[in-house]
Amino acid sequence: PALMADTFEGVDFQPAQHLLRAEDTNIPLPKHDSCSASGYIRGTYHGLPAELCTVRLTDVNEIQREETGMWERNETEVYTGQWLLCELEREIPTWLTIWPRAGLDRFLSVKTVKTGNEDFDRRFCVSCGDEAAALRILMPDRAAQILTLADSSFGKFAVNLNRDGRLYLAVHSGRGFFDVGKGKEPPDALRRRFTRELKWCTDMIDVFRPAAE
Repeated sequence: PALMADTFEGVDFQPAQHLLRAEDTNIPLPKHDSCSASGYIRGTYHGLPAELCTVRLTDVNEIQREETGMWERNETEVYTGQWLLCELEREIPTWLTIWPRAGLDRFLSVKTVKTGNEDFDRRFCVSCGDEAAALRILMPDRAAQILTLADSSFGKFAVNLNRDGRLYLAVHSGRGFFDVGKGKEPPDALRRRFTRELKWCTDMIDVFRPAAE
């Protein structure tokens, strides 16, 4: 709670309704049969509504055992990530999705936008509704900021910006927010990791929020 309060105002650890729904985004994800979310936390960041959660995707296979004739259901986790939604409260001229070339791009075959930044174009795919508007959003300074954050990311990430001003951030970290993992990290190390991950997410919000224009 103290870490959240240092960054967000009006923190609610048990919101009655959820703002963030993975299926509402254009973020490319691996093939899956089931999508679930947990650990919702809501607050405001510089006056903007925000919500965090953990998204988990699973693939289900059913096989019939020859010896018994019984069907067996096997569920395999294919994705676990830390997701964040921030409502920028302004209209965006086009929807825009950014995702890493080395990873999630193999699950989606689309034409990508070239920004002119060779490093950015080598590392990320970009899809959008309007290429000219997308290039105005991905101005050189903003593309450079995203690249800087990519170098310190705690997992492969994707960003989706909707026309209604909803900014989605998905980090394929293999864990959830405030996940202690196997419990091998001492409390001080956990606090530093949690703080670092939260700051990385809010730094990405800052790249797109109105104050960053």
